[in-house]
Amino acid sequence: MKSYIAAFIASLLLMFGIINAINNSTPDKLSISSPYVPDHYTLSFFDEFDTEGLNAEKWRNRYSEGHTYGAGIAPHQSVSQIGDGYLRLITRHESDQFLTGMVRSVPQFKYGYFEARILFQKLQGHHGAFWLQSETYGQVTGNPAQSGAEIDIIEFFGAERQLTDAKQNVYYDPYISGQKQPGAEFDVFYRSNHDEIELNDAFHIFGLLWTEAEYVFYIDGVETWRTNTGLSQVEEYIVLSLTTSEWENARLDVNKLPDEMVIDYVRVHYP
Repeated sequence: MKSYIAAFIASLLLMFGIINAINNSTPDKLSISSPYVPDHYTLSFFDEFDTEGLNAEKWRNRYSEGHTYGAGIAPHQSVSQIGDGYLRLITRHESDQFLTGMVRSVPQFKYGYFEARILFQKLQGHHGAFWLQSETYGQVTGNPAQSGAEIDIIEFFGAERQLTDAKQNVYYDPYISGQKQPGAEFDVFYRSNHDEIELNDAFHIFGLLWTEAEYVFYIDGVETWRTNTGLSQVEEYIVLSLTTSEWENARLDVNKLPDEMVIDYVRVHYP
């Protein structure tokens, strides 16, 4: 009889432990498949960021330690993955220098449905982004099909902006400082179209469907924009970045740093 009682108590303790673990788990973590994946598309690449440190087979820092990008440098310390299911890109200000974070995928992709669940930074003066880029970008002027494109699935410029708070863009041809890039741009105006909800108030899911015919952009499963401008027909890698540029960093209050962009997952689906 005692053994039955002991087993019953043990089962209760086990059940309580499971329930307690569920209750104490991070509520914002999405571990199930996204409902926005197009029909007949299959998961081919993913990272849930649940290991400590970047998975070297999937990601690496886009630039070498201390590389200057925009108005900051990109040290590896600005990229944090502690094993809790999130990747964090962090902006700091130390010794009169902005420190920002950027990673790129090791695998490259051609066409597919690309998705990331992101909680963006709060402060203005730096911008978080989820985008694609080709290794051959701009090498053949006027021919994005051959050279590839910069495909900005989402860029977010910080909370409480009265103008454009986020953008989705396609650019191609070499970067020339001070000149407008050839391509197409879409101003999201998410805050003004969603009752003052900001893209840093909670996690949101950002998606891109890239086919042979067009790009289709989504936020939380809702189509926001589509275009066939700058249509790439070459492999591209994924970039996750939180960077600052000279045109914006005068608005970045260094006394409120650090600030961070948090990525729950990245997933790529093929037809």
